[in-house]
Amino acid sequence: MKISVIIVNYNVKYFLELCLHSVLRAGAGIDMEVIVVDNNSSDGSCELIRERFPEVTVVANSDNRGFSKANNQAVALAKGEYILFLNPDTVMPESFLHKTLKYMDDHPDVGGIGPRLIDGKGQFAPDSKKSFPSLSVAIFKTTGINKLFSKSPYINKYYAVHVGEHQTAEVDVLSGCCMTVRRKAMVDAGGPFDEDYFMYCEDVDLSYRIQKAGYKNIYFPETELIHYKGESTRKMTLSYVRIFNEALVTFVKKHYTKQQAGLFILFINAGIVLRAILGTVKRLLKVLHMPLFDAIILLATLIGIKNFWVSEIKNIAPIDASVLYATFPAYIALWLLSLYFNSAYDQPYRALKVTRGMIFGTIIILAYYGLLPPEYRYSRAIIIFSGFVGTVILLGLHELLYRFGVLRIIPYDTLPHKAVIVADEQAFSKTAERLRQVNYAPELSGRISPVAEKGSALAPMAEMKQLLYVTSVNEVIFCINGLSYENVFEQMKKCGGEYEYKIHLPGRESFVGSNSSATSGDIYTIDRRYNLAGFAQMRNKRVVDIAASLIFLLLFPILVFAVKSPGKFFSRCLRVLFGKLTWVGYAECPNQEPLPAIRKGVIPPFNLLSDYEPADEVKLTLNRLYAQQYTPGTDVNLIIGNYKFLGSYQ
Repeated sequence: MKISVIIVNYNVKYFLELCLHSVLRAGAGIDMEVIVVDNNSSDGSCELIRERFPEVTVVANSDNRGFSKANNQAVALAKGEYILFLNPDTVMPESFLHKTLKYMDDHPDVGGIGPRLIDGKGQFAPDSKKSFPSLSVAIFKTTGINKLFSKSPYINKYYAVHVGEHQTAEVDVLSGCCMTVRRKAMVDAGGPFDEDYFMYCEDVDLSYRIQKAGYKNIYFPETELIHYKGESTRKMTLSYVRIFNEALVTFVKKHYTKQQAGLFILFINAGIVLRAILGTVKRLLKVLHMPLFDAIILLATLIGIKNFWVSEIKNIAPIDASVLYATFPAYIALWLLSLYFNSAYDQPYRALKVTRGMIFGTIIILAYYGLLPPEYRYSRAIIIFSGFVGTVILLGLHELLYRFGVLRIIPYDTLPHKAVIVADEQAFSKTAERLRQVNYAPELSGRISPVAEKGSALAPMAEMKQLLYVTSVNEVIFCINGLSYENVFEQMKKCGGEYEYKIHLPGRESFVGSNSSATSGDIYTIDRRYNLAGFAQMRNKRVVDIAASLIFLLLFPILVFAVKSPGKFFSRCLRVLFGKLTWVGYAECPNQEPLPAIRKGVIPPFNLLSDYEPADEVKLTLNRLYAQQYTPGTDVNLIIGNYKFLGSYQ
């Protein structure tokens, strides 16, 4: 057998489906086997492979064994002269395997070879080629300094920038997302992946051992590969930094002298601390930049209104600074909390949310003002006018800064993406119909003909770039039906990174792509979407729980006569308040489909009758609809409608 393609999968079935389709196309005419090792996915990946790709060998693990162990499981089964280690979130053109194997056959001194990687928008991915982690390379990589000097061959040596993007050359390290190795070279190097690495650096270790065994690692840009979830898309979280650097430490201990390793590890740990601090600050600023901006504006508004009121309207003595220091921060905090709980900082941005948040915040502040000692109550008018003026200023500045690109918000009334489908007439009709079933799908502008004749299409594929520009279309969906992956790669490069691209397999459920280098893959599917799966609605549900519990506790002396089992009701109020229960949860029934996780509910998501219980099939449907269509009003209506049962149900 010429080549064994090994793919380790974990819960990315739509990416895997596209990957396997492209691999099997590229393997036409080649003596090839494909082995997928699934690390206990829960998304139906194994069932999909067995149903749609029966020629693929599946190894279904009962747990997640990590990248190295899973690959080694497949190597033990593989019979190929060459082994291709491939990630499931990749797409290859039809010529990929033929070109790769020809180069390897023509160069027996090459032990490993890797392609030019591109992201889902066709842009070059720097992790296509890398260098071994010397002390300086590791320090610059660990601290992130290499990103500041991305063109420097010394500071950014980790990404081997001394080798050109389109230059076939020997490099130290090939990317483990797509690495073809000669079996003999792998055996001479001591075998496949070192299982001490759970994730990251296993490709560095294997590349190092292949070189030590006397073979070359070649960066081969004549072949290209889309890698949707590439290194450039990974979130630089503390968890990622920690796991990556632990893997780096494992590599250093294994291949460096004890003295070198000790110094290396010292600097790596220092880099982890620095990177963690910088990463935390960056994430905080990313989350809090808009609330911080609003806080500054509201503070300036309060000061301006206070000065105008005191000197121009009332002409009275200045308010004592200590009083302002005690009250202004509280007022601003209450406004910001009101904006937050009114979803003003959730996407999409909507002026109504800001207005509503400021109105409720002003009302809450006025109530708080009435509870203050007399010496801290200087004027309700300052609060009211500050709330009004602050609202106007916030709305105006949000819009202005959005226009200048300072605030990255998605306006509520933003027009949906306009998309074209590259397909013949028959495939276009079926794909368009499938797209209409998709949540959050783009607005469809028409068809691009995959052949030279325009026919009924907007334009032939040769004129697609010009058409996209003229019509302001910003998304292209390639239907792989009479269209080759080579065509897709060619058009992505021709049209450039300003557009978004999806690939659709005829008759399938997904449209797979990646909308930017900052996202790790994007999928349109006809799978159900659940409102309760979003952070904003989960937060709102918790707010309803807390507010309802506090109201019930305050009114308990009255409600004790209205609810059944008042003692149990009081206990449930406390348990909901402290997050042990939620007022409305899923109804208990067998064979429940997977839904967004919530706490156990006091009442189910339907109106209760003391002498009637719906069938399990009905409960299943009501649970699903509750998760799909949830709004805070849903809980409020159910709690009010079922108030008599809040202490007695179940």
